[in-house]
Amino acid sequence: MKSFDETWEKIHAAQEWGKYPSEPVIRFVARNYYNGDRKAVKILDFGCGGGSHTWYLAREGFDTYGFDGSKSAVNKVEARLKEEKLQADLRVRDALELDYEDDFFDCVIDNATVYANRKENILKMYQQIYRMLKKGGKLFSVSFTTGTTGFGTGTKLEKNTFCDIIEGGLAGRGISHFYEEDELINLLKETGFQNIVADTLRFTDRGNVVEQFLVQAEK
Repeated sequence: MKSFDETWEKIHAAQEWGKYPSEPVIRFVARNYYNGDRKAVKILDFGCGGGSHTWYLAREGFDTYGFDGSKSAVNKVEARLKEEKLQADLRVRDALELDYEDDFFDCVIDNATVYANRKENILKMYQQIYRMLKKGGKLFSVSFTTGTTGFGTGTKLEKNTFCDIIEGGLAGRGISHFYEEDELINLLKETGFQNIVADTLRFTDRGNVVEQFLVQAEK
């Protein structure tokens, strides 16, 4: 069963994405992995998109992996890394059909990838992430809350899940699931994660509200 929404192939083929990593991701990586042998730390950029975080991780010297369902996105990331003489294992894959080994990664970063699915597939993706993480490995996940502009617009697919959103930064971005905090924490607990911490980041962008959960969890 595939999860990749071809809307994203069209988006990545038609436009450039952000080139630089987000501050929350940098802060998480710095706090947890800057000390020690970075080359020994395997980190997966889960749904790498335009590759800003893949680039950052490779540039900082980590053993870097990334995948995306969009071939156009992966091609662009490969070209950027080649130009800057950086190394990463990049693959075109669907998030439900990953071929990484069990207990392989020290860290998985989901910078707003998993949210873009129905709840059934969201749970399956968390299960994939849990499978791939080493014991004690960490997940850092960014998702959108029900306080984000666009929530409740477009076509409702199930509770808190919409497509054809007509307002805000998620308009024209395919399927979006907007989380409630208890729901998100319970999904992660159901998967087996522990030491779960959910912070909230809220800001406005061109008049639209963006409210995100920044979640850390451990296998």
